[in-house]
Amino acid sequence: MKQDLTIPHGALDGIEAFLRVAERRSFSAAAADLGVSPSAISQTVKALEARIGAPLFMRTTRSVGLTQAGEMFLERAAPAYSGIADAYEAARNLGNRPAGRLRINLMRGAVQPLFEPIIAGFCEAYPEIELEIYADDALSDLSAGGFDAGVRMGESLDADVIAVRLTGPFRFVVAGTPAYFEKYGRPETPEDLRNHRCVRFRLATGALMPWTFEKGNREFDVAVTGPVIVNDWIAATVAMRSGIAMIMTAEPVAKAMVETGEVELVLTEFAGTTSGLFLYYPSRKQVMPKLRAFIDYVREYLPDDLSGRSA
Repeated sequence: MKQDLTIPHGALDGIEAFLRVAERRSFSAAAADLGVSPSAISQTVKALEARIGAPLFMRTTRSVGLTQAGEMFLERAAPAYSGIADAYEAARNLGNRPAGRLRINLMRGAVQPLFEPIIAGFCEAYPEIELEIYADDALSDLSAGGFDAGVRMGESLDADVIAVRLTGPFRFVVAGTPAYFEKYGRPETPEDLRNHRCVRFRLATGALMPWTFEKGNREFDVAVTGPVIVNDWIAATVAMRSGIAMIMTAEPVAKAMVETGEVELVLTEFAGTTSGLFLYYPSRKQVMPKLRAFIDYVREYLPDDLSGRSA
């Protein structure tokens, strides 16, 4: 039996506007993203709500939230729209040069060490690619969020994604300033941290990131305390550099500060190791020329000490 694929005229109008408002929780921010006026976005969404017959957003002067109908619509419309966008772009870009907007969902702590060395060169090499970096520590649904790919540590990824290694394994180390150690002393064992001042990191889940160490084949956590809690790695580094507390951070992030003498590492013999950073995308997603260009460029031009290659 032939499947009826007929879609009522105008049924898809307003879907992109709705998805962007739902993502940004703001009509003005969505309008800026799409290059239109806030009133145009508002009218487009109102027209969509009229066709559906139910309000999709709860609007106040201070916030924008989804109604139950909006939540249901978002759950089904986001992956469907992403599929349509993928199909359009696959047909348009098939055999063409890399071009278009490339959206990468990147964990915050990787922004500086991973992309600072390559972003200028990449943008110069591929002027027809508009690179959008979305810094986010949550493990996002790439399709629902409209992302081409994400970057996370390997151990956090699901088995059903395609993962491309970007860096070699690296350690998480405890770092502090010479002024801190002069004032508070140096911990000799991880357990000593209970009597020290530490900058704690709030994860996207709401939990505090544990300070994890290794001894032999055993991995263990230490509950630390301190005067500052942050949810941003730059803020954590700023707090540590002020001399008020130590941080646990990726060794590649601390490397430059260690080399200048601004920061010293402690407890390195107990440092835990991560598998490294991977770029990942859904296994069902065709690798478009723009994404393939990005993968190849990063793997070629990322510094050897970060990529894991021999110098």
